[in-house]
Amino acid sequence: MANKRSRSKTKDQQVTRVRNTIIAVLALIVLVIVGFGMYVTTPLSERGEIVAGEDYTVVDNPRPTRPGPIQVAEFFSYACVHCKDFEPALEDWLASQGEDVAFKRVPVTWSPAQTVLAQAYVTLEATDALDANHGRIFRAIHDARKQFLTPESVAEYVDGRGVSKQEFMREFNSPRTREQMREVERQLQRYRVNATPSVVVAGKYVVGMQGGPARALQVVDHLIAQEKADGAAGAATESPGS
Repeated sequence: MANKRSRSKTKDQQVTRVRNTIIAVLALIVLVIVGFGMYVTTPLSERGEIVAGEDYTVVDNPRPTRPGPIQVAEFFSYACVHCKDFEPALEDWLASQGEDVAFKRVPVTWSPAQTVLAQAYVTLEATDALDANHGRIFRAIHDARKQFLTPESVAEYVDGRGVSKQEFMREFNSPRTREQMREVERQLQRYRVNATPSVVVAGKYVVGMQGGPARALQVVDHLIAQEKADGAAGAATESPGS
């Protein structure tokens, strides 16, 4: 009888230990999730200083930018699921920008399939059919698992959505599009972008997604503000009344 009670007590202790372990693991998971959420939403002033080499890299020998809006470029690929996931945050950010910021997308060409998609992007932009198809192509690739390995496959998909397949193919193979693709290659080499999505600010800084999309856009805002301040200081220095 004593042995039965002893075995029962030992079993209860084992159950208690297992239960406590499970509770501890669940609590740890909750803490990690909450901690990550706080990290993503905490303002920069509370998350520490933005540091070159960690939050962004400085472009070697950046070209001087012309007076005017601050240039911001997103390097992306339709084949990149992280680029698709970045879109909602990026669109919200764009909606809050004024005329002093000029935004553009630059498609990467790191593989034959990405090159087809990059040239398709340039073609849709040139034919004013981008708004009708940009999100559709992302969803087709990542939600419907559709592959676009040839320009003809893209032309069939966008046919009737702001452009006909004949117009698409004509622009896809045009000298204007080929020159634009050469410019894409030049920008990839100039900024040494090696991951997507990446954001280049003022032709001087490359911001990656190491800290997540929210952090990246905060860093972009910081660099834009820095550029504006530098521009204002330079204008004051050159003013005849200074």
